[in-house]
Amino acid sequence: MARLFQPGIFLALLLALLSGLYIPLSYEKPRFFKKSVHEQKQTQGYADQARFVYNYKLAKSGSYRVKHDWFDQILDDELKEFLPESFTKFNYSSYGLLRVPKLFMKSVPLGLDNVTIGQKKAIFIRLMLPLILRSNEEIWKQRKNLEQAINHADYQVIKNIAKIYKINTDSVSIDELIIKVKKCLLPIPTSLALAQAAIESGWGTSRFSIQGNALFGQWSWSPKSGLKPLEASNSQAVVRSFPNIQSSVTAYMKNLNSHSAYQEFRELRNTYIKNGKWPNGLDLAPAMHPYAETGNHYVNSIKNIILQNNLERFDYSEFIH
Repeated sequence: MARLFQPGIFLALLLALLSGLYIPLSYEKPRFFKKSVHEQKQTQGYADQARFVYNYKLAKSGSYRVKHDWFDQILDDELKEFLPESFTKFNYSSYGLLRVPKLFMKSVPLGLDNVTIGQKKAIFIRLMLPLILRSNEEIWKQRKNLEQAINHADYQVIKNIAKIYKINTDSVSIDELIIKVKKCLLPIPTSLALAQAAIESGWGTSRFSIQGNALFGQWSWSPKSGLKPLEASNSQAVVRSFPNIQSSVTAYMKNLNSHSAYQEFRELRNTYIKNGKWPNGLDLAPAMHPYAETGNHYVNSIKNIILQNNLERFDYSEFIH
């Protein structure tokens, strides 16, 4: 038995044991290194946390309940006077995720100023919801294209998307550029878009919305591009016109996502998402003070419209497929 404990044999066994431990660790090292790089990319914002946060909120929207009000109580005959009959075939649930039909109006119907305020709101929101969802859906698709470009290291596609949102592609590294683009390439809360459309178009009754399909009062300094307002601080200013109301919604979203005046808006939205919360219209309204000359008064108007009409119920909606 004593022979088993000879120093030479013991040393050989010890070396074999250490080799057996070392070799697997050596082979595993590249995998650990790759995992570290992947985690670093997630930290830098390469993983689409925004989509994850939004989908999670969408899945949890079933706990949201509202009382029946003017939006639910409008009669089909009243709707048919202003919207195609196909709009009456759908019931908009007041509980959980709102299902919206893919029905798209090209212009605001005439005569909304001749109905009750409740009827006007119910009609206007019904025609606006598909337009807002469609424009936001396009943003999500573009964001998916960006993710694919990142995964394939297609820097030219990344730069092309950045240019759409007026981001200087020459003065930053590709990592910084991706971070900047991701802050811009995000949807606009439905409740915020509805509130601003209501304010800027008078719930679809303003001259600009009827004659120029202008739902959001966007200014232009090219006289041929819009309608001249009766009062304006700049004599060259016009309210930009559009070929249809869908174009107006899309331009409004691009404006918020690209103009330097709304940098605070984009930073605030990104802060919510980084903290794992999807922001609604009330969350982002404080950053909308540059949109109108009235500043904070305009912010309060947005908040009041959202609260008084319970527009948050529409923040988590999706198309009926």
